[in-house]
Amino acid sequence: MSKITSASGQQRLLKLARYHLGAPVAGKTAETLDEAGAHVTDVTPGSAKHQQLAARSGAPDPDGDLNLAQRVNRRLQMQRERQQQNLEKIMAMALEYCPERVSAQEVDPDWFSQYCELVLDISNSSMQQLWAKILAGEIATPGRFSLKTLQTLKLMSFKEAQSLQLAASLSCRSRQEQSGRIYFGYIRKPSLWQLLTGRRMALLNLSQFGLSYPQILNLVDIGILHNVEIESGELQPGQHFSWQFQSQTLECTALQRGVVLQYYKYTAVGTELLPLLNSPTHSGYLATLQQQLGAVLAFK
Repeated sequence: MSKITSASGQQRLLKLARYHLGAPVAGKTAETLDEAGAHVTDVTPGSAKHQQLAARSGAPDPDGDLNLAQRVNRRLQMQRERQQQNLEKIMAMALEYCPERVSAQEVDPDWFSQYCELVLDISNSSMQQLWAKILAGEIATPGRFSLKTLQTLKLMSFKEAQSLQLAASLSCRSRQEQSGRIYFGYIRKPSLWQLLTGRRMALLNLSQFGLSYPQILNLVDIGILHNVEIESGELQPGQHFSWQFQSQTLECTALQRGVVLQYYKYTAVGTELLPLLNSPTHSGYLATLQQQLGAVLAFK
């Protein structure tokens, strides 16, 4: 078990920021400050900030003609300031997610260095929030997020992140296995019961709850879901299950043998990202799932 220190997560983050950025993050705010303490918000042509950048690049007039070297210098300076702004904004967001008490273990400096490089060009506020949660989680428990997870998230588009958000609203964990999963039906192996009822399987169409099959394939392609549909072991009568859908726990018991549940399973990367999303469980999905599985499972 990790040893707990009395230092707060915010203190740990501010220490990292001072060491790596040269100055503390600007409090509990999503805005950032430049060297003079002024807000860095506008670098559009003609703005005061734009004129400052042009002056530093040697341009005689920000609205006049610039030579090639001056245009290069100005573009690079503006790019660096935007990147620094993104980094400091994410740091400021992370402050709000840091817990009061964290592990005594320090964040791996190599991990933090790569993290900083990866977030430089993250400007979408929703993606920045996700990256901020990762930093806060790593400060609380160093080693929680692998570099592979960071690389996957870096390559994820906003549209793919939305697909992951939808998948999270249909996901659960079990006490037996912590990896996330999305249940969508069952198969009943050949038996006398199946011959009498004529019902061998029951499958949910997840697209009716917002998650289309192309989106599932896309999550497979980027390494969030395994590329095969998973089947549980054959259920035994009286076998008990406990599924955690966000704050809601679903208790159920197998009614008969010969039933196999089907689900999509998250990869190790997907399992690391899933707790950060906090997507409310889709109530329609949960009700339909219980109704569908009611023939083979008894719910409490």
